[in-house]
Amino acid sequence: MVGKILKSGSFGSKVDYVTREKHDKKLFTPDTWRILGSNGLMGEKRNQIVASFEAQAMQKPKISNPAGHITLSFATEDKPKLSDEKMLKIALDYIRMMGLDKTQWLIVRHYETDKPHCHIVFNMVGDNGKRMESGRNRYKNKHVCEALTKRYRLALPRQETPDLEKLYGLERAKAEIRIAAYEALRNSRDWNSFAILLARKNIHIIPKYRRGTQDMQGVSFQMGDYKVKGSDVGEAFKYKSLEHYFNTRSQQNAAPRPAVSSLKFQQSSEPSVTADVLNMAQTTAQTVGEVAADLAMGLAGAIGGCFQTGPDYDPDEQRLAWELTHPRKKKPNKPTQQIKP
Repeated sequence: MVGKILKSGSFGSKVDYVTREKHDKKLFTPDTWRILGSNGLMGEKRNQIVASFEAQAMQKPKISNPAGHITLSFATEDKPKLSDEKMLKIALDYIRMMGLDKTQWLIVRHYETDKPHCHIVFNMVGDNGKRMESGRNRYKNKHVCEALTKRYRLALPRQETPDLEKLYGLERAKAEIRIAAYEALRNSRDWNSFAILLARKNIHIIPKYRRGTQDMQGVSFQMGDYKVKGSDVGEAFKYKSLEHYFNTRSQQNAAPRPAVSSLKFQQSSEPSVTADVLNMAQTTAQTVGEVAADLAMGLAGAIGGCFQTGPDYDPDEQRLAWELTHPRKKKPNKPTQQIKP
């Protein structure tokens, strides 16, 4: 079980999404979603739900984004044991453990995919007119999901490849962007290579700049007519996450490799290292030897270029070159002997 706290928006947009109000009615028929439960709402019709949420939110008008939205997703293998009653029970436990049982909420289950999931739309303004503090607490959300996964013996969360044939519109575009972005990130070392690999999939990076400056503060991904924020693609594709990743890769590439002074292998009846490791070590030793030889030649050339090997090599010049590259160590001063009285 995985809980995902989604970006805030209006109550109207949230309710329209979970009840498929703005979706293609031919694809999302009434049997593709169902309201499992609600609290503090005047009815189950779209206008009644939205009006109920907005009326309570007016008690705290200073809250700019009172509409909360969380999805609870389950593994495909849990589908046979997740009846509507069981999913509602898990969702109610989640609401209680998150501290959202003192406000309005709406639970809607979607059936259009093989992966069971439900949506919770809730009010950030509580029944007492005060702000709900834990509605967007990602740390608490993680621990609550782990506890419920263990309590109900659910499958452990894992990354699953979505079935694109069962997704449409924005949801399909988001899934395709996510798949392509993960693949491109694994094979990228900087922003430029990342953008090139995405462009081959007809996906373009749209930067967002701080107002009035050229300072980049956000990123979106454009594919056809659909534009998706980096945070909606995944945590790894936020601007700060990508910037940190590419900076780390750049530092790793720029860091000098440690010199290998010697390589020792133990002799025994069974090989202590594999053939691949041995070949790699031998290659490394050979490379280090070549680098040392290049450094020696470069050093000789840096000292005036007059110390060249060959038949005309002067012993006095050879001695001088050796002294320049091997400075003498100063002998420590002998301690003065104190005369005893």
